[in-house]
Amino acid sequence: MQGAQGEKVVTLQGTEHPYRVLVESINDGAATLDADGIVLYANSRFAQILNIPVGKLTGSSLHNNLSAGQSDKLKKLIRQALHRSSAAELTLDATEGRPKLVRFTLRPLKDSDIHKVGVVATELTELVEANEALKSNEESLRQLSARLLQLQDEERRHIARDLHDVTGQKLAVLSMALSRVLNRPNSNMDADSQRALTESLAWSKEVAAEIRTLSYLLHPPLLDELGLSSAVKWYLAGFTSRTGILMETEIPSDIQRLSPDAEVAIFRVLQESLTNVHRYSESPNAVVRMDVTADEIKLEIQDFGKGVQSSRASSPNGSVARLGVGIQGMTERMRQLGGKLEITSSPNKGTLVAATIPLSSLAAIPPQSSAVLVSTSSNLASELAGPVQNTLRKRILIADDHEMLRRGVRNTLQTELDLEICGEAVDGQDAVEKVKALQPDLVILDINMPALNGLVALRQILRLRPQTKVLVFSVHDSDQTVKEVHAAGAHGFISKGKDSQDLLRVVREILNVKSLTASASPVPN
Repeated sequence: MQGAQGEKVVTLQGTEHPYRVLVESINDGAATLDADGIVLYANSRFAQILNIPVGKLTGSSLHNNLSAGQSDKLKKLIRQALHRSSAAELTLDATEGRPKLVRFTLRPLKDSDIHKVGVVATELTELVEANEALKSNEESLRQLSARLLQLQDEERRHIARDLHDVTGQKLAVLSMALSRVLNRPNSNMDADSQRALTESLAWSKEVAAEIRTLSYLLHPPLLDELGLSSAVKWYLAGFTSRTGILMETEIPSDIQRLSPDAEVAIFRVLQESLTNVHRYSESPNAVVRMDVTADEIKLEIQDFGKGVQSSRASSPNGSVARLGVGIQGMTERMRQLGGKLEITSSPNKGTLVAATIPLSSLAAIPPQSSAVLVSTSSNLASELAGPVQNTLRKRILIADDHEMLRRGVRNTLQTELDLEICGEAVDGQDAVEKVKALQPDLVILDINMPALNGLVALRQILRLRPQTKVLVFSVHDSDQTVKEVHAAGAHGFISKGKDSQDLLRVVREILNVKSLTASASPVPN
């Protein structure tokens, strides 16, 4: 058979093609072209890729079997391939089914008497589809991972709130009830009963403290109520107390409120990193830095221990392998927020974990308004005069969203002849409105309440009626909480874990403008 220029075309018969068995067995298409694109030889796979019978393809112009745009690209490739190797990917139109993506690799055949080009055609359609499917699966896995982290955080928050709002409050009421019985005057209780009551009260307080700690570790209430800065400072103080690892901190006090997801993610990175410091680093101290600029927020946790050993981290049964799972979780949290996690570690020099999130990707949440509720009435003075007060009894408003706690406080105070429970409020907004209407001498106020955060309600109450005293009564009794209460202007703070007699004593001290004793956290005026 003669080609276009008189050359004998290589056939698949006899010994004219010593490698025909090899060429025919490969999965790639192979062909030989002349300078004008005439097919001098093509194996069956090459013909199959072009969807043209071998007999029809051999001796024909390859350009005629392609669309105009594809043919122009191929001509350019052939011109290049006469001098040097070249390659390109072409999408071949299909009369039936899906288009084919084919990679053509061309190179000159210099040992021939005329200019020839060797062509290898590799079909990439299935490979590209597999890659796209893999990317889709990876994205699905990332979305699943993100959802699992979100569900984990939601479940932690739910359990923490249940422990605080249900179990913790019941234990607080139980302690108050036991205290009232134990301190009842003229009691005929025998020594064994009194000892049993004393032990029960002590155990109740201990269980309450353990539940409170567990609740805080699951989801710190300060994170929701007061924001990232307060929650971080609280956690660092507790971490040192629990582990003995000394902390050096550089935490701004005026970090803007971020979205709940962002604040939780940053806090979890801190929590996971410090857990790793405690478990694996053997470092006696650590440094936590948080830097906020106009563009990003950056958290760094630096220890000075033995570092992360990558060889051990790859062990499926080693403790450091579990560390890797934590790192993956932290990385995923940062990725969801458009940020990044960088870990630098070296043996015996410690590890630095740096988490950075661009603020442009975060939706900051506005702080709860501290504006005073002002009546639209022109006769504001007459409204503030309120009901005629009994000057012989001090009026007390109880503000707590738990009915059991309100009942416990009421039972403790209402038997006192010089104290009067003038009302109860079920949330922060209700407390502000009832202070305006009832004008109490004292408000016993919880921190964690719906509608309006307790500390925001505190500020509004003091601006609305400065002569009203405010005693914060909460299960959140950390040093950081007391500092926040002090900054908000409260006249006193007492833990719900204290005895009813402690509550009564502190109430009297505040109403008589006396300083608080050590049993209640002092918050000076």
